Amino acid sequence: MLRHLYDPSEWMIFKNTHEAIIEESVFEVVQRIRDGRRRLTPMGEMPLLSGMMFCADCGNKMYQVRGRGWEHEKEYFVCATYRKIKGGCSSHQIRNAVVEELLLDGIRRVTAFARDCEDEFVEMVTKKTRSELDKSMRDSRRELEQAQARIAKLDEIIQRLYEDNIEGKISDERFTKMTANYEAEQQTLEKRVTELKSIMTEEKESALNVNHFLSLVRKYTDINELTAEVIREFVEKIFVYKAERIDGRRVQRIKIVWNCIGEFEPPVSTSTTKNEKSA
Repeated sequence: MLRHLYDPSEWMIFKNTHEAIIEESVFEVVQRIRDGRRRLTPMGEMPLLSGMMFCADCGNKMYQVRGRGWEHEKEYFVCATYRKIKGGCSSHQIRNAVVEELLLDGIRRVTAFARDCEDEFVEMVTKKTRSELDKSMRDSRRELEQAQARIAKLDEIIQRLYEDNIEGKISDERFTKMTANYEAEQQTLEKRVTELKSIMTEEKESALNVNHFLSLVRKYTDINELTAEVIREFVEKIFVYKAERIDGRRVQRIKIVWNCIGEFEPPVSTSTTKNEKSA
């Protein structure tokens, strides 16, 4: 049998033509777990948090710094922008061990709350997500209306230019130049309108997958240590903030974005500030 292999650039992909076997959010989690398998490097296995750390200020990834023979306590992350561009950002330097301690505490607190107060957990996550979705939809709808209004206005402008050209009020050269500019603006706006409609449709159709998160909570009944699988099952990404001086102490804060539920901080009954570490 003869086979002809097409270059990937020539592939035509049509998404969402069949009912999904599993929800997209669950599929993405599985892919992250597969991608996060700890590959061997000349210095041993990749660190647990490799590829999951981001700078809270510039949004760039955090760069892993380690050396051959280093103890784990010495390994640290630093902002990639800071390393590459002088003055582009501050270092945001944080040790792996500190992040792992904060992350384990965060996972234990969130899963304990979800397990012990399931109804309250579902209500809180649902309310937060609906609020975020409503704001996003309002912003998208406002931009969509403005773009559509401008497209209609450009139609009127181009029509008047055409009439002025027919009546000899503007030259053919002037008409061609002006209409080309307006038509280019119109094409850009029409492309953005298509994007906005797609975004709004996806947001409406995206279901909050609290149930999947709860299934993970039931699966991992007692998490005493971090593993690559646990991290990628529960966590989408981690943002690191610039260290601050508070009461003479160096305090560094991280923000955890959870799979399926986004940002979530369970209620605390103590005055201890969570997801921060003095160093």
